[in-house]
Amino acid sequence: MMESGETEGPLGMSNQSSRIQIRRPSAPENGERSILLALGWYYPEMHRGVVRFARSHNWHLFVDLEEMVPKHWQGHGVITLLAARQNTWKKLRHLKVPIVDLAESQPEIPLPRVTMDNAAIGQMAAEYFLNHGYRHFVFMDRWGMGVSQRRGQYFQETLQEVGRSCRMFSWQEDRGKRNDTRENRHRWIIHRLREMPKPLAVLASRDVEAIEILEACFSANLLVPEQVAVLGVDNSENFCDCLRVPLSSIDDRLEKIGYEGAALLERILQGEKPPTEPIYIPPAGIVERRSTDCLAVDHPEVAKALHFIYKHAHLPITLRDVLQHLTMSRSGLEKAFREHYVRAPMEELRRIRLERAQKMLLETDEKILTIARLTGFQTPQNLCRFFTEQLGITPKRFRLAHRKM
Repeated sequence: MMESGETEGPLGMSNQSSRIQIRRPSAPENGERSILLALGWYYPEMHRGVVRFARSHNWHLFVDLEEMVPKHWQGHGVITLLAARQNTWKKLRHLKVPIVDLAESQPEIPLPRVTMDNAAIGQMAAEYFLNHGYRHFVFMDRWGMGVSQRRGQYFQETLQEVGRSCRMFSWQEDRGKRNDTRENRHRWIIHRLREMPKPLAVLASRDVEAIEILEACFSANLLVPEQVAVLGVDNSENFCDCLRVPLSSIDDRLEKIGYEGAALLERILQGEKPPTEPIYIPPAGIVERRSTDCLAVDHPEVAKALHFIYKHAHLPITLRDVLQHLTMSRSGLEKAFREHYVRAPMEELRRIRLERAQKMLLETDEKILTIARLTGFQTPQNLCRFFTEQLGITPKRFRLAHRKM
């Protein structure tokens, strides 16, 4: 029984005590559960993840894209995504069943959550651009919502840790009395991009915003990625692959989020106490496409050296091989790298090889011997030794620990 003055929150949670008391109907005799999927912002990848769980756990999954929460729906639980500007919660709050949220756009609503790790997304983007030599950075967002702000915050903070600054642009903050039209946003993006030094690295809050940034670059005759490199979030392949310049994007594992959200709901239905903190799913990595396929280097000989290293990293090359294709001495090249790039030549070679080995471990079933040969390490012993030195883990354990479901 609640004390006087307390109000009951979602899932029977007291707003004062944050104690959860779930009311849920009994499962029918055949064990089938009726589950409502109500995504305030529709992601087909999340839907696919929930479906994959539902198939193997005797769920009847109810989805209505027109009437997200039907008035007379009766079932056992709900999986939702409470987008910041949707009124989905007003309809869901009256249901006396467990609800799992796949976002943290409305953290004030005390629901159990499984969602993407937006802090890790921001950090990953910053490290990626730094590794490509960029020195000028922008985070660009349309709405300034909590989720996007968290991505931008960690993008900016990661850059500041190494002495780099980052401009934060939000259309919602800048628009003033202008209507929120694509044409107005287009002009605003062009203005913001033109005022920034080049080459410029831009992280967009989502893929849909990144596409508008690409369109603004095309209109402003800004070369992508040579002058402006653009990175999105969500890796929505239907968007990213079908552009004049295909869009690089962070894979935030939306399908896994849907699957793990469904798994959490099932555990709650079986009597497990809901977690009080969100369960964060780390991003899988960056899917590189043409929009970031460039190195930010303003020294022609350094650029030529890097091009040679990237092209021949799979071979047993040394610094002597690099110098044979340049007009600089060894000391001159090393000095130029210190002044115009983020790493020394051979350090960059080792980084490229490690990055390619990691990619093959995650995306292929090739044996360690083959990966070592194809990525320039030559032998499994060299690959294992360098992997352990740099990451503290063997290639085999890395593959097992990080491979997607």
